[in-house]
Amino acid sequence: MAKNIKHFVRDSWLTASYYTGLSHLYQALAGRKHGVVSYHNVLPVSTLPAFDTYNVDVTAAIFDKQLQFLKKHFRVQPIQELENPLAEGIFLTFDDGMRNNYEILVPILAKHDISALFAICPAMVDGELPYIWRDYLFLLLHQAISQDVWLPLNGYQSLIRVSEASLNSLTRQLKQYVYSHQIADIYGIIWEICKKNQWSVGPISCDELRYEFMTWPQIQELTQKGHQVASHTQTHRVLRFLSQDEKKKELESSKKRLEEKLNHEISLFVYPYGSSAEIDQATVNAVDEAGYRGAFMNIQRPLLTPSALAQPRFAFPPIASSAHLYAIASGYKFSFR
Repeated sequence: MAKNIKHFVRDSWLTASYYTGLSHLYQALAGRKHGVVSYHNVLPVSTLPAFDTYNVDVTAAIFDKQLQFLKKHFRVQPIQELENPLAEGIFLTFDDGMRNNYEILVPILAKHDISALFAICPAMVDGELPYIWRDYLFLLLHQAISQDVWLPLNGYQSLIRVSEASLNSLTRQLKQYVYSHQIADIYGIIWEICKKNQWSVGPISCDELRYEFMTWPQIQELTQKGHQVASHTQTHRVLRFLSQDEKKKELESSKKRLEEKLNHEISLFVYPYGSSAEIDQATVNAVDEAGYRGAFMNIQRPLLTPSALAQPRFAFPPIASSAHLYAIASGYKFSFR
């Protein structure tokens, strides 16, 4: 109840600020001059699925409206200007390289004449792993609805019931388990869960647009259309939990593989999770040593060096409210934190 009241007060304030011109004045005087937007999946549905576990999806209709909003209120820069420190405006980035990016998202970008940066994990495109680990956990639990399963949450000491009501909660608990235990071998946990429950390891029936990856020919076509590609590590593991040798392998092998397939230098890197739980100075140093010139995270005011390898991004919620979107894009919403 208190949270709902807080959100109501916040949204009312942002709406009032927008229509009275206060947030516009903030943008003119102290607002964001160089903004990088973080997106993931754009789905061809009228409403988001009930199990949008990680809150990174948006419908195609809302995405189209958000692009209209950005073009109306800000200068959306071509992605080729991303490394230009003097270029003022908004840049678009898309993480993970799912199939919906090619089939749904890119045609909408073309409609608005916008180019973007796509962060890719080569091991996923090569089929070495069927899904990003967090999606894999969700899909395993989703196929086990109404079953009792063994999970590491209680040390496999007793069975846990999976229901539609508990699906998101259990998935988040497993993600928190990985973070709280700082598990480097995340995919090893997947194999362990499958073994305990006598599940086969491999593809699961799912929404292919949402959970499967673009192919190399599709990614190559994106670059031919003026989009750019960044490394997103090799396997989307949490970098901070890895040894220095493992970090080096994740960062260098992904860069090398992308350069082999795309036949040009890959100078940009997007941290898989982008939060302080993943990134410390040692991780930034590893990115530097791997030869990247720029890297992007999801913290508004990162205190890491060099700053080019700790550039902030922000994300839009799956809404089309001009007042709220303007507050985020201008930085006005974050000025009160």
